[in-house]
Amino acid sequence: MAMTLEEKRKRAAERKARDERIAKAQAETRAVVATGVCPTCGSRLRRNSSIAGWWQCEQLGAETHRARPNDKPCSWQGFTE
Repeated sequence: MAMTLEEKRKRAAERKARDERIAKAQAETRAVVATGVCPTCGSRLRRNSSIAGWWQCEQLGAETHRARPNDKPCSWQGFTE
């Protein structure tokens, strides 16, 4: 069954709201990346080349993946693209 005009408008509004949320989150991440410092723990940031625009705190992940394994882990990550 085809969508009604009201359903199409509702879906378009939801899509617009989603795109605005993503754009805001990406802008916030770009601002953090420009500083080069994790906003959560103060460590440096590193780019994860698995996905375009993916940035992470260098203390993210398992001990074997962190810059300083003995320091506390951090969970900050974000996307610029």
